[in-house]
Amino acid sequence: MQQTSSLWNRREWLTSLAALGLGTALGVRAATPANAWHSSYASFDAPDFAGYLRTDRLPVQGKLPAALRGTFYRNGPARFGRGTSRLTHWFDGDGMLQALRINDGQVSHQGRILSTPKTVQEADAGRFLYGNFGSSPVNPLPVTAPDTINPANINLLPMEQGRKLYALWEAGSALEVSPDTLQSYGYKVWSPDTAGAPFSAHPRVAPDGTVWNFGSLVGSGKLLIYQIAPNGQLQRQTVLSLPNADIVHDFAITERHLVFLLQPLKFERTGEPLPNLLAGMHWDAQAPMIACVVAKADWRFTMIELPNSGLFHLGNAFEHGDQIHLSYVHHHDILSTMKSFDVSTEATQPVQLASVWTDVELQPASRRAVVRRMPLTQVEFPRFDPRRTGRPQQITIMLQRSQALAALPVMGFDSLVVLNGERTERHTYGEGWLVEEHLYVPHPYRTEEKAGWVLGTAYHWPSEKTTLSVFNAAQISAGPVAQVHLPYGLPLGLHSQFVPS
Repeated sequence: MQQTSSLWNRREWLTSLAALGLGTALGVRAATPANAWHSSYASFDAPDFAGYLRTDRLPVQGKLPAALRGTFYRNGPARFGRGTSRLTHWFDGDGMLQALRINDGQVSHQGRILSTPKTVQEADAGRFLYGNFGSSPVNPLPVTAPDTINPANINLLPMEQGRKLYALWEAGSALEVSPDTLQSYGYKVWSPDTAGAPFSAHPRVAPDGTVWNFGSLVGSGKLLIYQIAPNGQLQRQTVLSLPNADIVHDFAITERHLVFLLQPLKFERTGEPLPNLLAGMHWDAQAPMIACVVAKADWRFTMIELPNSGLFHLGNAFEHGDQIHLSYVHHHDILSTMKSFDVSTEATQPVQLASVWTDVELQPASRRAVVRRMPLTQVEFPRFDPRRTGRPQQITIMLQRSQALAALPVMGFDSLVVLNGERTERHTYGEGWLVEEHLYVPHPYRTEEKAGWVLGTAYHWPSEKTTLSVFNAAQISAGPVAQVHLPYGLPLGLHSQFVPS
């Protein structure tokens, strides 16, 4: 049943890549509901934007907790225009790293467009040169390796107590950046065998500091698995051949296992050059999702069929006896959702997100599962206490679209939802706000989850400005205890990490 090998296959990965076309430039005007989401990117496409922002002391409304000290890092796509060429899909914009530093009740901000071989080459050319996930510029150059098109634009991985910081993409190497200046140092090579191999944007860090991650070999049906010590040394690697492993974005860990929920999203090679990866994807609405439970000790795995389902992100997972409990955000039509992230056109119709918070109980011994769709819809971006990774936790944080926002032609979220045991708390930012992923920050001296905080940024599209909010984790519905107001808007991004001082 088990198929493994020690090396990734570059040829299999490259055969899934394609060429390119042209996107239509979006003429962003003063922010309206139709271009609210797009307006956050307008200034970063300007020819005179130097790629760097800095404000040393930001105004604080309310009072920041005295024990809250550290850096809130955030990554996401920012630049979609070069000259007359434009990227058309949200996932493809050049990555920009933000750093909001909190110290002694004061906050500063740095933001920098990340420098990669791709961005350097395209800056010299004055246009976009490569296709990617969903964009297709004209007269594309051939893609010779995964990192040729790596924008480093999805997530971040702090290591060695924050002394190391890596910007992560979906299907290429981790980009090492300076935690202090945000300058790029180059791609991380974990081992000679994995040089240039995909390193997922969603690593899981165990409570002991061990980093577990995978690389999705797009269209190959294979996953490259990494086990990395807290000091950054690669301990083990393997390749698993699995069904439904063409497109994998996230996974979970428990104390003894890795858990993949493999959706029936296929990448089909037609023999003809494809304009982008999205053009080769096909959803099989009749096929099951497959839960793959991989033993950390020896890589042996068990597969369990689940009802047809799509997903981007999982929450936490943990073991209870011989059972594994986990949660994820179910998407009824994941491919349509992916195609909706078009940054070349304005929204004209209300945006509906067909997502449902879902609990799963896996029984590997009998290869059975119990799936429960929860009464929590139009949600995404689950986060939890990082100290509880792979262990039971009380608090789960998510974003949600309110009914008021769902009635508008506006992409994104406007509400923060926190599950705390049997209790659900909610904070809706209100009219004109688009909320980005919020994360849980532990109290540095206390272990109980209720003592921590929830931090996140939100973009106010009528004023085109960004605000950082700080909540007490146990009192979300009371609203933020402090808000930090930036004098400019930041691009609506993807994922964040907090590194304590």
